Order: sequence, then structure tokens, then C-alpha cells
Amino acid sequence: MLRGLVFLLLAALAANADADNPNVLRFDDRTLPNSQAPFDRNGQPLRPKENDFRARDISPLSSEAGERWVLMTLENTGGGTRLLSDDYLVAEFANGDRREAVNLEGKLDAGEQVRQTVFFGYHRFPIVRVLDGDD
Repeated sequence: MLRGLVFLLLAALAANADADNPNVLRFDDRTLPNSQAPFDRNGQPLRPKENDFRARDISPLSSEAGERWVLMTLENTGGGTRLLSDDYLVAEFANGDRREAVNLEGKLDAGEQVRQTVFFGYHRFPIVRVLDGDD
């Protein structure tokens, strides 16, 4: 009985410590805008380099410190093995800014799918869309 009470107390303290940590990642609102309407901007926006990867099941994550990540399924729709590269994925933020992925590495065989967490740097605004080779 006493062990159980001590365990619950330690678990509550650990959860409280995570809640106060500005670097802990939390899922953003999972309802991403479904609009294809462009932001009002001057010039040509950053676009992903042509590739055979498709991003699916996109779930943005953020920290209070401004880290921006996305948990997603990546699929190789090409006919052979493909290597991942930062310029294959571009995140669009709520203010219209766009950035490439950071340190995106790995390879996928033809038709292979993988669940991956992808970093897009630090930003004041949350991610509202991820562009891939289809966009």
C-alpha cells in the first residue's frame, strides 16, 4: 500500500516537472487547415525539390521554446530505393513563412512507408501544412 502511494506521488511529481519544461513537445491542434488558398506574398515561395516521397498522417508538434516538429508517415512512391534530403519537405507556418526540413536522412525502398518525426527548426508560429513532392 505504502509502495503504491509513493509510486503515485513520484509519478505526479514527474508529470508536473514535464509540464514546466519549455522543451517538452506536445501535439498541436490536429485539425490542420484544409485550404489550398495561398498566402499573400511577394515573389516565388519556397517549394520542395521534385521527389518521389509523399507525406501522410501529418501531426504537428511544438514546444513552448518554439521547436517545430511533425510526426508523419513518409512513403516512397518511386520505382526504386530513394534517399531522403532536407529539400524534399517544406513546412508552411501560420504566418506564411516556409522552411525546409532539418537533417532529414534515411532511405526508403520502392513502396516502403516509414513513420518519422521531422524537425523544421524554431519558429514563432505553428506549422499549418507540409509540402512534399506532390505539391
